[in-house]
Amino acid sequence: MAAFQSKRSLHRKSTIKRHAHPLRKVVHFPQAKGKVVEGVEFSTYSDYHNIALKFEDKTCLNFTIDTGFTLGSDYSDWKTGNQRVIRKWPAVRSAE
Repeated sequence: MAAFQSKRSLHRKSTIKRHAHPLRKVVHFPQAKGKVVEGVEFSTYSDYHNIALKFEDKTCLNFTIDTGFTLGSDYSDWKTGNQRVIRKWPAVRSAE
């Protein structure tokens, strides 16, 4: 019976970890792994908003955003393990 109790407690711990942030969704883009970024571009029009990561091999990863958003951007150094903001840009609000 002790083995059964141990399995139950392990299952509960893994469930808690998995649901620690129930509103957060993470999506991975393995196609970008190892590629060298040539440039990043943000464009906004009255009905179309896009972030493009352009790679040196002439491929591009696009993020299209629906209207009704505010985009905040900053560039940070994490070398020490703590964030040090180097530059922050003004927020861009969608045209509604």
